[in-house]
Amino acid sequence: MRFGERTRSGTRTATWTQRPTAGVGYGVATGGSSSSITVDSQNYTLLTFTSDSNLVVSKAGLFDILLIGGGGGGGGPGNASSSSGGGGGGGDIVGLDTVITVYLAAATYSVDVGAGGAGGAFAGGSNSTLAGLIATGGGRAGGSSGRTDDTIGDKWAGTGGSGGGQSGNYGNGKTPAQGVKANQGGFAAGQFNNGQYNLAGNSSGGGGGAGSAGGNAADRTGGTGGNGADISGWIAGSTYYASAGGGGGGTVAGGAAGNGGVAGVASGTGNSGVNYGAGAGGTAGSGIPTLGAGAAGAVFVRLKV
Repeated sequence: MRFGERTRSGTRTATWTQRPTAGVGYGVATGGSSSSITVDSQNYTLLTFTSDSNLVVSKAGLFDILLIGGGGGGGGPGNASSSSGGGGGGGDIVGLDTVITVYLAAATYSVDVGAGGAGGAFAGGSNSTLAGLIATGGGRAGGSSGRTDDTIGDKWAGTGGSGGGQSGNYGNGKTPAQGVKANQGGFAAGQFNNGQYNLAGNSSGGGGGAGSAGGNAADRTGGTGGNGADISGWIAGSTYYASAGGGGGGTVAGGAAGNGGVAGVASGTGNSGVNYGAGAGGTAGSGIPTLGAGAAGAVFVRLKV
């Protein structure tokens, strides 16, 4: 097998290298939370970062890196009676489908773990970064707006690692927000009759996830949140879905949760994302409820032992 390639779970997978130097082995580093894992009969030390910290490389060499961006915040109805907000988009995952192996010199490297987007602030998740690699945060959810144009960007969802769910405040006449890997947020289902929007019939799209697009709203039920992606093979743990999109808010029922995600609600406090990089669920109803926040991302570093 040539340097720069490896097999994972029996499938030949290209491995990206920052400095492809033949004969270079894995390095030694500390930081985060350390554990011992085995992947495809190979023993590794796994360093897990769930907050900003430093990776201290004491011996130069190769390292496998997995980054997860923060999840997008959930949308809400604002002060519009019987309107709804979409689900937040899941953060991007970098290094899962194609194992990323980088060469790092002996030094201290800043690890930035993307925070989840705040609920009610129309906020996308923040990026996670290490050694020049970037996992984009999830797109913010669409929420109630007093405008019928798209200039302020809050009623239509935002792009990100995955797109946020479209707001149910003004119907579904716009293309849903796209993610960097094309997993878009779902359409809303507002109704437009005789020059007026029928807010009583509104529901919002689910946020896109790393595993699938967000679901479209239907009548007064929010769209299902997009599925997260299973990272258990990389971290050698039990099944764990990261970067799911949140379910959309609906005036009768919130959208269901995707794998690793949270559901939207019909009223009251919105659900915050839980798993790494998960978007928050949207909510509906009148008034200004407390909205859910996206979950923080994570950074993982693997070195062979």
